[in-house]
Amino acid sequence: MTPTRDADRLHPVRAREQRCTFAVLISHHDRLSTYSQAEMSNAQTKQEKRAPQSIESRIAERYDELSEIDQRLADVILSAPGQLAMQTATELATTAQVSKATTTRFFQKLGYASYDDARAIARAAQVGGSPLYLQDRGRKNARTKLDDVIQEHLRHEVENLANTYRSLDTLVLGEVVEAVAHARRVVIIGYRHSHTVATMIRRELIQVRSDVVLLPAPGDTIGEYLGDLTAKDVVIIVGLRRRVPAVGLAAIALAEAGVPILYMSDVIAGKPARLARWVIRCHTDGLMLFDSKVGMTAVVNLICSLVAERLLERDNNHLQRVEILHESLRELD
Repeated sequence: MTPTRDADRLHPVRAREQRCTFAVLISHHDRLSTYSQAEMSNAQTKQEKRAPQSIESRIAERYDELSEIDQRLADVILSAPGQLAMQTATELATTAQVSKATTTRFFQKLGYASYDDARAIARAAQVGGSPLYLQDRGRKNARTKLDDVIQEHLRHEVENLANTYRSLDTLVLGEVVEAVAHARRVVIIGYRHSHTVATMIRRELIQVRSDVVLLPAPGDTIGEYLGDLTAKDVVIIVGLRRRVPAVGLAAIALAEAGVPILYMSDVIAGKPARLARWVIRCHTDGLMLFDSKVGMTAVVNLICSLVAERLLERDNNHLQRVEILHESLRELD
């Protein structure tokens, strides 16, 4: 066994701290290889572990076995799971018209040590962005006049936009623009609702530069595309909350290959942010059921516009050639 591994075994806490510091401070060169391989192994191991079963899943499995009173309590929970994150056991019991003792026993039957354990899971689901646990935001506004909802929604969106712009680091923004403008190839990765933002980035950049790739392609995997990327390329990963495991695994593989990563996310960036050269966090808290995208799309527009200006300064004629082809092919009215 090597001296380094012996030290890690004797001082596991210090070793973990050193590895975390190592991940943040080192550049994306050969020294990242050992760390990345360890992270890949850890990520795969965690993937294999089952996530905690949701409250609604536990109820569904046992619903037919529940008593009439317990079913009444279950119906109240299933009608608004998000309330569980905010209510006390007494408040839930009052809503369901059962005793607090019945409520406590109900959650024990579901396998929880206490009501607080179940509420902690509900809160985690709410923070994680589960629409099922956020639907109460929409219900609250449904009881308000539409004009008032519109004004409040506008105020909330403007606040997200302003907070996102306030948090921008001009040094990071400048480096990102230079990197995207000069990269040999730009690859954008986004899954689920992040794919919509990734599509927007690709749509803007392809107008002013060549070699812009959007992943994942329909019916395709991404390994084939990442295999030949180098430090001369740039990968933009959009990682809004409720990320799929593939986002983290792709970040590990890219970091190991020394590929510069721009990671765009909500304020809770998650573990992939540790492997990115640049991180841009956007405020996405929604007033109603769905998260806000106004801050993210505005920053995308800003970055792509600045990249376009930088390329035009270099007498880049890609845009001119594209417009001539649009005309000759009669693609646009």
